[in-house]
Amino acid sequence: MASPSELFDLIKMLSKAEKRYFSLYAQFQDGAKSYMTLLKEIDSLEVYDEAVLKQKLATKNYNTSHLAVAKVQLSKLIMKSLRAFHESNTPEQKVLAQMAEADILRKKGLYNLTMKQLERAKSAAAELEMNNYVLQILNKQIALGVSSFEKNWNEKLNIFFEEVETLGSIVQKETELKLLTDRLLHLFQTKPLKHPSTIESLKQFEQHPMLADIADSDSFFSKIYYFFSHAIIKHAKGDFAAANPNYFKILELWDRNSSLKIIHRRLYKSHIANYLNSCHLLGKYDDFDFWLEKFTKVPDLNYDEEAGSFKDFYHIKLLYLLNTYQFEAALKITKDVAQGLGKYKQRLTKSRETVLRFNIFLTYFINEKFSDSLDWLQTMELDVKIDARADARALARIMQVIVHSELGHTRILDSLRTSVYRKLKKDEQLHEFERTILNHVRQMEAVTSKKEQRQLWGALVENLTGLDEKYGRGKIFGLDEITGWAESRYLGKPYMQVLKDKKLQ
Repeated sequence: MASPSELFDLIKMLSKAEKRYFSLYAQFQDGAKSYMTLLKEIDSLEVYDEAVLKQKLATKNYNTSHLAVAKVQLSKLIMKSLRAFHESNTPEQKVLAQMAEADILRKKGLYNLTMKQLERAKSAAAELEMNNYVLQILNKQIALGVSSFEKNWNEKLNIFFEEVETLGSIVQKETELKLLTDRLLHLFQTKPLKHPSTIESLKQFEQHPMLADIADSDSFFSKIYYFFSHAIIKHAKGDFAAANPNYFKILELWDRNSSLKIIHRRLYKSHIANYLNSCHLLGKYDDFDFWLEKFTKVPDLNYDEEAGSFKDFYHIKLLYLLNTYQFEAALKITKDVAQGLGKYKQRLTKSRETVLRFNIFLTYFINEKFSDSLDWLQTMELDVKIDARADARALARIMQVIVHSELGHTRILDSLRTSVYRKLKKDEQLHEFERTILNHVRQMEAVTSKKEQRQLWGALVENLTGLDEKYGRGKIFGLDEITGWAESRYLGKPYMQVLKDKKLQ
């Protein structure tokens, strides 16, 4: 461990089963077991405090003169026990264990047993399309065969050589496609999609020779990366209708490989979320419940999987409930989302955290709980310099003005509106939509009669409708929500009711 606080974090993240295993594991270690006292006292702390820890240890007659060394030893011992505890928890770990056992057998000169163990490991790895491991195992078999002077090895070696040659090209394609997908995903998640440099990069990716075609003989993961790359490119270009079938083809691949679906459950669930998000962008909700149920039926077995499922599931679930006008149901799950934001913060990208916080704000706003909505707006780090989700952060600034207007905070409205205007202009996020809203708020500040106010609301609805027709439905982030809000004020009806009425039209 690099620091005492990291040891504290490690201990706090140990499950009950892992702690119980460590206690049993420690019994078989030589020497004094004073590190058990150290572990228990660190675990008793709510937050890490070196001085408090030393005081607690002193009451147990624990010698703290070499505490730093003791922490390092405890860290190493915990990691050893974790390796032993999780050795057979996943197919990948089982294959690695079999490979390690084969190395031990070889060192003992038990070459026939070594080959049998490598064959078992190779068979298990091949069944799960763990092609990189199969290649490593083949190289171990070749090394064993080359060092043998038995004549019958020549035929086996030729078979191994052919297998390496065939598998090498498969692994190379799979590796190149994965690298291509990772680069695309990084671009998609971190760069403003409408920027000329991003558009140019997407063009280059689209023309990449690896994305020209995919063959039936290619590996499972090559196919996954191929369709995912095409989906990301189409998605990033705003062609959601073309992206959607590519996301669905990925799910079809998973459903034809049920064993892989169980082993790579986190990746599978992530791909379900991608498909559902694509459906949401198209307003396709017919099979949403079906896929959400499939998502929830795949269990999470550790913190990392729980965190991944949290960020995917609640993002999609909130969008689904809000866009199918189930506003009260959305309000009910905001507490779960709030808890998850704290529990899984270290696993969330700034982009996903921003969107989750904004959608909680929007849930409160639609339910006209404006004080709560303002509280959530204020939790968004709008001044953090990240390119991702610039649209959500720009809309959040506009919504700050709207919410303060709803709450009647007239004293700060003028300065806030001016500040937001300048900030959006500086960030190159001041477009026709943002100007329309800020201009409306400025005009509302100058009128007092209800007739004039209603006229301004009517004009805003007309202007926003014009933007929808001019740029296309779904092209302006937040336009539908703000248009619904403007209509509710124009008609004198609750916001939720206006949105539900529009659904029936």
